[in-house]
Amino acid sequence: MTLRRAPFLALLLAACLCGQDPPPADDNALRQQAFAAENGQRFGPAADAFLQLHRGEPERIEWIVAAGRCLGRSGRFREAVTLLDEARKRRPGVPAIDAMLARTYLLQAETDRSVLLPEVLWADAADLAEAALAADPADEDCRLVLAQARYLLGDTKAAVAQAEEVTRRHPARAGAHVLLGRIAADRMRALSARYDRQQPEGQEAADLVGQIDAARQAAKRSYQRAAELDPSRGHPHVALGELAWLDRKPDAARAHFADALARDPGVPLDHDALGRDLTWQQRADFYAAARSRYEAATAANPAKAATLRFYEGRARCDGGDWTGARAHFAAALAADPTATNNHYYLFVCGWRLDDHDAAAAHAAAYAAAGGPAFADVLRALVGDQRVELAAAVQYLADRAFQQGRVPHSRDLNHVLACYKDSADAWNNHAFLCRETGRFDDAVSSYQHALEKEPDSPQLCNDLGVVLQYHLPNADNLAKARSLYDKALQLAGRQLADPRVVGPERERAQKAQQDATANLAALKG
Repeated sequence: MTLRRAPFLALLLAACLCGQDPPPADDNALRQQAFAAENGQRFGPAADAFLQLHRGEPERIEWIVAAGRCLGRSGRFREAVTLLDEARKRRPGVPAIDAMLARTYLLQAETDRSVLLPEVLWADAADLAEAALAADPADEDCRLVLAQARYLLGDTKAAVAQAEEVTRRHPARAGAHVLLGRIAADRMRALSARYDRQQPEGQEAADLVGQIDAARQAAKRSYQRAAELDPSRGHPHVALGELAWLDRKPDAARAHFADALARDPGVPLDHDALGRDLTWQQRADFYAAARSRYEAATAANPAKAATLRFYEGRARCDGGDWTGARAHFAAALAADPTATNNHYYLFVCGWRLDDHDAAAAHAAAYAAAGGPAFADVLRALVGDQRVELAAAVQYLADRAFQQGRVPHSRDLNHVLACYKDSADAWNNHAFLCRETGRFDDAVSSYQHALEKEPDSPQLCNDLGVVLQYHLPNADNLAKARSLYDKALQLAGRQLADPRVVGPERERAQKAQQDATANLAALKG
């Protein structure tokens, strides 16, 4: 079983809140808005609010650090680095600014896929953290950043030394124990891989097994201590569950995962692997129990509880309880409207229950959120299920058009175009985009259609019309003229072929007439 681990720096930064002095009375509402957004993990709006506070008081370190923290957590690394680097130049030697820039570098290296040389950011983070610690040796979070950077740079000894120093200076804090657990668990995995690779025998095998077990026990002790020191954290329980799974103790592993979800329903887990070998009812009961525990806690976030409702709904889908599943997906969507995957499952539930109005509404909503993603979901289905649900999307697309809900039909036809990837499907989507004023999308889909059927004079005409009448500029008019010329050539070639007869010949004649008229209008 492979379970995804939460990025260490993301967990660390979530706990890094600087001290806050009372702001001027005029800024109280904005300050409350900023911290409320951050506490709700809406880091983009929080960053914008902190930046506004920073503009009002540009030299106040609290706003600089808070804005940098939230910019990094929202993935706006360039803005975060620029803000913090400029602040360092204006206010050199401020440990809080150096420390936040170091944290931002590590978070960027860990989460930004565009980073080509993460070791450069690790090294910069280590240098900044050391500078900050020289000014304030008691900064726990900064020392953890240094430990993390040293570990990533391959200096495990230095990393362990820094993490253990944190445990001595701050015995009641959990962060260092999480890092020490990670280091021990990584060592255990490396030693296990070495054992599998080398297949040692005799004393060598016994020694290696002993080292593996020692690393496993060290990891368990560290994660258990972290869980004891900070009962609100889900990550140590996930790590303990991973270790139990490796020990082939699935019941113990699931108990740890339940503990993690009861603390943080959004903690990264491989839910498909977690539910393997359980019946659908057992999975539904598992998530219902975790949700009950989470909702019983103080300050439970309804959007987070919605995650557990979603997985309970999926379990009920697997058991054919479409009515029960629909109720859970609807509640999850109401609690977290950004969780658009609920629309897909509500479409499936509506279809299974013969509620075509509901199925159409949710299928269109999911298609609007991302046609290619919807097509990928259909493509990943197997056998009769894929055939049935693809046909359902086609039926609902045609039904929406007949009922005059053209935007819904357009979005569903986008799914079908991505799924079928045929000239006809892309042509249908292009036409509906043109009818609903989505002219750039119409051009894109006509181009896809022409890639599939490059000898179609009618497609050349249709694309030229969009460019000429709806997106007119010098370049597009020149492209339209070229497309009409090409349509005439293709139609003429088809009409000169005696084998082209019947409807095919009629289409060629129509394309020739249209191209001639379009060229005349363009010249006029």
